[in-house]
Amino acid sequence: MSLLSYRLGSSSLFVRTNEDSIEPKRVVFLSTEGTKTEVQYLHFIEQYRERLGINAIVHIEVLRRYDTKSDPENVLELLEEYIQFRENNMFEKIIDSLCLKKYSTEFIKSYLKNPSCLTKKECNKFKAALREEQLDLLYLDFLNKYQGKDDAFGIVIDRDCGSHSAKQMKCVVEKCKEKKYLCYITNPCIEFWQLLHVSDVASEYAEFLEDILQNKTDEKKNTFVSNLLYEKTGERKAIQAKTFEKYYLPNVDLAIERAKGFAPSDQLLEKIGSNLGELIELLRQK
Repeated sequence: MSLLSYRLGSSSLFVRTNEDSIEPKRVVFLSTEGTKTEVQYLHFIEQYRERLGINAIVHIEVLRRYDTKSDPENVLELLEEYIQFRENNMFEKIIDSLCLKKYSTEFIKSYLKNPSCLTKKECNKFKAALREEQLDLLYLDFLNKYQGKDDAFGIVIDRDCGSHSAKQMKCVVEKCKEKKYLCYITNPCIEFWQLLHVSDVASEYAEFLEDILQNKTDEKKNTFVSNLLYEKTGERKAIQAKTFEKYYLPNVDLAIERAKGFAPSDQLLEKIGSNLGELIELLRQK
């Protein structure tokens, strides 16, 4: 069997970008509960990092995965799979151990070095073999090379009391503390952090704070907080570029300050709040 469970990988084969060749000062590697909202929000933070006062060579990398397992334990497991991959130099071992039909190690290394050197037919056949194995070699190659000098590792999860037990969450938080991983929690959900960008929640919704904490769904299965966010931005889950530029980008510092009026990090399992602002502040460190 394989050396890894290979949860690390994108749902479509990874595409390189021009930034892949930049040597970063620091990369904050994050495993997220959601595969949409959190990923999109963090992608835009990465994209606009200079406008947010973040050093151009400080980056966020949200770990991609094949599966959709989103409970806190699996979010943490994905992070640890990446750390194992990184610390044990697994990539070379993976390449040497591969047995993909008739593809030699030399062929695989050539593909990784320059996929365009193959004919379209060769490339498509090899990609099909990779898909059969649920293996995204280009992404693993990227992770193998994309490392800074002062990297950090963490998870981004929702409290979501309707889905995650207090015991389950506490266990994950304690493991993060023990292993010195960053742990970013929003109670009740990521939409609350988004709402802080566009509303002084403490005053505007003072009478509804318990409803926000409970975050029940309506007859259309939309949550209480997502409905508040929709009233402000016209969006719930997905974040479009124009929405981020209009509602979130100019108000990141407002959200950070407003979050400080709610629960601190050590109380987020029971009370409303978010410590995602700490991530922005970490990224801004010189």
